[in-house]
Amino acid sequence: MAILKAHIIHKAPELLAPTSKFKLSSSWVHRFVQDVMQWSSRKGTRAARKVPPNSAELCELAFLRLVFAIALHGIKPSMIINADQAGILLMPSGKQTYEVRGSKDVTVHAHDEKRQMTVVVASSLDGQMLPFQSVWGGSTEASLPSKQAPRRDEADQLGFTYAHGDTRHWSSKETTKKWVIEILIPFLDAQREKDPALNGDSKAILLIDVWPVHIAKKSPDDFLPWMKATYKNIIVIFIPGGCAYYHTHS
Repeated sequence: MAILKAHIIHKAPELLAPTSKFKLSSSWVHRFVQDVMQWSSRKGTRAARKVPPNSAELCELAFLRLVFAIALHGIKPSMIINADQAGILLMPSGKQTYEVRGSKDVTVHAHDEKRQMTVVVASSLDGQMLPFQSVWGGSTEASLPSKQAPRRDEADQLGFTYAHGDTRHWSSKETTKKWVIEILIPFLDAQREKDPALNGDSKAILLIDVWPVHIAKKSPDDFLPWMKATYKNIIVIFIPGGCAYYHTHS
């Protein structure tokens, strides 16, 4: 639906105007694809996620750590933050596509396109979304989204930030610290300003995945020692390895 909406905005934006009687619904998209385009799609297969055999126990222990920290310090939902990251293909593709029914030769365009960026997404336990951080490959301003890009002003107003992942687009120790400084800390400070019951000593929780960048502690400059030394009021709790999917679906 998102792709069709983008085409309509580009080709015939008047169809989506408030005064238009046209409605871009799921049922309309289904009829358009099936009846007008004569397209069909086949589902691909993928290997099941490998979940540790003791995942239930591991998740229960992580849950109890959360409960203990919340009860001990009286941490409010607005100060409990869950963050995660995901790689986003700049040109999404896959091993399947739409094609006229009965076609024998099917080409999947841009199947080998691998350029990506990483988005760090976070929300608080009371349902507030934090601004996004996107991480891009390269090391110059030209490798970041253009300041003239469509809706860039809106993104800036929402507090989105952009970081360099050097030659890769993955989150690194430095981009993760940058996320804490530019997004997490301002958000927590804003909660303290809004709630008279909170002050500079109020504790917060950051719930994140077990990931090498997050758990490294060989050097004082690594993320976990840096967090403990720099932000003593933020308690870092980890979702057990291999349990992120189980944790959110159990």
